[in-house]
Amino acid sequence: MKLSGLFALTGVLGMLFGLEFLLIPEMALQQYGVPTEPHNLMQARYFGSTLLAFGLIYWLLRGSRDDATARALLLVGVVGNLVALVLSLWSRLEGLQGILAWLSVAIYAVLLLGSLNFLFRPGRRD
Repeated sequence: MKLSGLFALTGVLGMLFGLEFLLIPEMALQQYGVPTEPHNLMQARYFGSTLLAFGLIYWLLRGSRDDATARALLLVGVVGNLVALVLSLWSRLEGLQGILAWLSVAIYAVLLLGSLNFLFRPGRRD
């Protein structure tokens, strides 16, 4: 996979999940087995707006040839996906989220590994 492919994948996933949590938070939370109380719905919308913004950043910069931009996005990918992976794993193991949380664990793990791969093998960024 090319770096632009990783950024495009990250962008699409961020935008899709972001729109789901932003526009239909009830459904998004129900899929994860999270109560749809009003305060959870508001937090889901905040989460969705953040995912949407990050997705747009990755999507819009997917074709950038600037090494500093690529490195910054890769570092953001490592930190953000590592934290999200740990949180998703923890929430699933504690029973705070349903079985679909394993999908989040898998997505964050793949994106983390992709970011690490390109970060530590800069010659393969094309």
